[in-house]
Amino acid sequence: MAALEPGDPRSVGEYQLLGRLGAGGMGRVFLGRSPGGRSVAVKVVHAELVAGQPEFRSRFRREVEAARKVSGAFTAPVVDADPDAPLPWLVTSYIAGPSLEDAVAARGPLAADAVLRLAAGLAEALTSIHAAQLVHRDLKPSNVLLADDGPRVIDFGIARSVESETITRAGLMIGSPGFMSPEQVEGGEVTGASDVFALGAVLTFAATGGNPFGDGSTPSLLYRVVHDGPDITAVTDPDLASLIAACLAKDPARRPTPREILARTGFTADADADAPLTRPAAVSATDVTRPVPRPVATRPVTRLEPAPPPVPYRQNPGTGRRTLLLSGGALAVAALAAVPVARLVGRGGAGASPKHSGGSVSVPSPLAAWPLDETSGAVAAEDTGRYDGTAAGVGWGRGKDGAPLFDGGTSQIMTAGPVLRTGKGHGFTVSAWVALSTLPAGFATAVSQDAGAVSGFYLQYAAAENRWAFARPDLRALSFTVPKPDVWTHLVGVYEDARDQMILYVDGVQEAGVDDGDPVAADGPLVIGRATAGGGPADWFPGSIRQVQVFQRPLTAAQVKALL
Repeated sequence: MAALEPGDPRSVGEYQLLGRLGAGGMGRVFLGRSPGGRSVAVKVVHAELVAGQPEFRSRFRREVEAARKVSGAFTAPVVDADPDAPLPWLVTSYIAGPSLEDAVAARGPLAADAVLRLAAGLAEALTSIHAAQLVHRDLKPSNVLLADDGPRVIDFGIARSVESETITRAGLMIGSPGFMSPEQVEGGEVTGASDVFALGAVLTFAATGGNPFGDGSTPSLLYRVVHDGPDITAVTDPDLASLIAACLAKDPARRPTPREILARTGFTADADADAPLTRPAAVSATDVTRPVPRPVATRPVTRLEPAPPPVPYRQNPGTGRRTLLLSGGALAVAALAAVPVARLVGRGGAGASPKHSGGSVSVPSPLAAWPLDETSGAVAAEDTGRYDGTAAGVGWGRGKDGAPLFDGGTSQIMTAGPVLRTGKGHGFTVSAWVALSTLPAGFATAVSQDAGAVSGFYLQYAAAENRWAFARPDLRALSFTVPKPDVWTHLVGVYEDARDQMILYVDGVQEAGVDDGDPVAADGPLVIGRATAGGGPADWFPGSIRQVQVFQRPLTAAQVKALL
């Protein structure tokens, strides 16, 4: 608990405030004392949720009344509220004990038997909540408190009343990335099954200290929740792993009910919804023990700071005539809505997000690779010697960190003929390190391959959306990363022919996927530094490009990650 801050109230209604417990999307939470001396948790709603939203109070009142009906050994009941106060407030019983989030962070994950007891306690809490016709909507480790006599679920029943307002506030939404169900992410119908999905993620956290959908930015987490399977390989107990997998089913209809979860954990519940539950032995903070090792995460952590400086990159033996160089990259995270693209949670079926086991990953030799480390001349040498390019207007060594500089109007490198086979049935990968010297007003293409009057594909910057893109005519997969000038960024475009999908990776993280059942056959030269549109050169790239590689196969997420 922290001390009250200068702007905090000293009392709310009849409750004296003693300190600050925290803050969230709905409001500030304080430790309070009732007139009779009882410790309570007092939540005061953010002023901006109330201002200009007359319907908020009526929704808040309805949800509070429903929450008052929730009773159960594993919930923190609502004891008072005032929806009509200048800043509406809500009072619940105060639960002494750390949150599951804090306990695991401080002392490590729970043993399997303790997680199963936790599952039973939380399932009973959800049974009580759902019986009051409520859906929690934000079940997560910080909303599970570990009291001496067992876990308690807090903050239930109020999320729906603030949902429409909070999702319009910058950076806020109801639900927490990695603990939201696919239907909640996609704006579908949210039922009690959504809470069961969140329970599966909470149990994974309790058992491993990690999230089943990895770490990273909000958009990447939401994308993986919708499109990727959960990673629960670190859950070694087979019964627990099976229960978690069932909870994390993408289809809500396939998830167990809270009472079925109780049965699977070995604790019984009568089929009659009103029957009393046979409660499990309590799980508390004392069940969180250091000896359980924290597993190594198998999903990448999205970088939020610049990558290390350029390091040497060794090719597979016997595939080239020089050492290739890599440069660093950076990632800045934002979310954006755009047209003809499927990204984040767009049109379904994109491949799995990158996984990195920490061991060696076998990356096939590229079909062609251009280090672009020349110091002069009109030839951009390709490593195998088969696809040397003719350079025009390229400022060798004048770009970022000694890379070639493309002037955004005349600079290009072009091969004598086609390099990649593209079109239906031909998977491929194209990658490059790029750094824009400025953000141009139109498209800026780093790598393309001609297909007559247009390019068959583009690895580029899209000015209208201010995003990176992997594209072909009339179709784009857009990043959620916001490009920044003078920052090295690793772009990889993959066409997966088996699934007819274009996938974009930025700095090793899958950021976009779009269905493409009609890929363009590009039988012209490969071009670095511009595209072709309307039968002529277009979309010139202003900035630095280095280490262009192409593969006549779709690389996996792990292989893309290994290119960094």
